[in-house]
Amino acid sequence: MSRRRESEGGAFTLIELLIVVAIIAILAAIAVPNFLEAQVRSKVSRAYNDIRTLRVGLEAYRVENNGFPIDYGLDEWRTWSQITTPIAYITSAPTSPFYSLNFWHGTERTVQPYVYGGYYAEDGTTLVDYYIQASGPDLINDFGDPANYAYYYPLVAQGREAAVNLLYDSTNGTRSSGDIIATHKYIFNIP
Repeated sequence: MSRRRESEGGAFTLIELLIVVAIIAILAAIAVPNFLEAQVRSKVSRAYNDIRTLRVGLEAYRVENNGFPIDYGLDEWRTWSQITTPIAYITSAPTSPFYSLNFWHGTERTVQPYVYGGYYAEDGTTLVDYYIQASGPDLINDFGDPANYAYYYPLVAQGREAAVNLLYDSTNGTRSSGDIIATHKYIFNIP
């Protein structure tokens, strides 16, 4: 009997191993979603900071050139190059952390810069000198969807409260719908 107990003393039983594996699985089930949420929150923070940087560059450009850069429509890289070269109001055009379906380009989940443009009334008056937009964590470009164009652009021009259904709001969960948008007046999503 003593030999049998000595040989069993250093080994784990199957039940002990199963309990350890179950505990590790429970801890992983708790940790992985929290890690993914932290990644989304980090990307949202990066988008806010990028937009702040772009706004500073745009305002510096406006001061020296008496107006904002030309909107080249579908060619956002060309549009942003106006504030990076030949005079570097910002060092480089940042790319959006959310690689979304881009309705304007017909591309899907590609690295792209922030969308830039202006919005004008039918009589030609300027409603929004510029807007900067990135899709939110849902990766759907709600603001740039041509189906929403006529509806959402005037709402953005009217101000913060008007475009509430279009804006990303972290209080609805980090994967909630909506975009991160700024105009010459303010960044909509920042509380």
